[in-house]
Amino acid sequence: MRELPKLRWLILGLLLGLPAPQLAAQGRSSIGVELGYTRASFSGRNSGGVKLHEGAIAGGYFQVRLTPWLAVRPGVQFASKGGATSALASDSSGFLRLELDLVYLDFPVLLRSRIPLVGRTRLILTGGGVPSIRIGCNVDLSRSGTPLARSECGQANASFRSWDLEWLAGAGIGIPIENSELALEARFTQGTRSLSDQGDIKNRALTFMISVPF
Repeated sequence: MRELPKLRWLILGLLLGLPAPQLAAQGRSSIGVELGYTRASFSGRNSGGVKLHEGAIAGGYFQVRLTPWLAVRPGVQFASKGGATSALASDSSGFLRLELDLVYLDFPVLLRSRIPLVGRTRLILTGGGVPSIRIGCNVDLSRSGTPLARSECGQANASFRSWDLEWLAGAGIGIPIENSELALEARFTQGTRSLSDQGDIKNRALTFMISVPF
């Protein structure tokens, strides 16, 4: 039975691209899962009349404490993003309604601080970067409420970029559970790359997350 914890650390280490030996040494490291509800949308010069897209996010993390109040937390997540916005047609014939259903594989690398609150609870502040690889994309086009086309992004006239880089900021509450900590957080992410070569439209999302340690 003692081999099971070692196997668990080995598998997560391989997934996150981290060295497997002694991951849990001296109680400074922990692993867990994260589940969340996302309200995604768009920002940028060419976005207008934006409509939110509701989705989900799920993944795992590996956390290393640098000090009693600061930790670094890389992870892997499946994230649903997208939304709807108005965009100028490529032939300049007028505005189209563009609705995107996006799925990304996110690799957040975060710094995470813990500040004492009432009792044993903690205020959690999180910030960092989120490199993302797009693994799913569908697009709906309409004009004045009339559907024009629905297709995968690779079949559309516009070229949709296959990766993104977002910055992330968040805050939440940590609730002690035995020697670990369950966390409830709100996180805001903002993309830095336009989704398409046809204009300046970037990912943006507000996520409500629960982190559960193993």
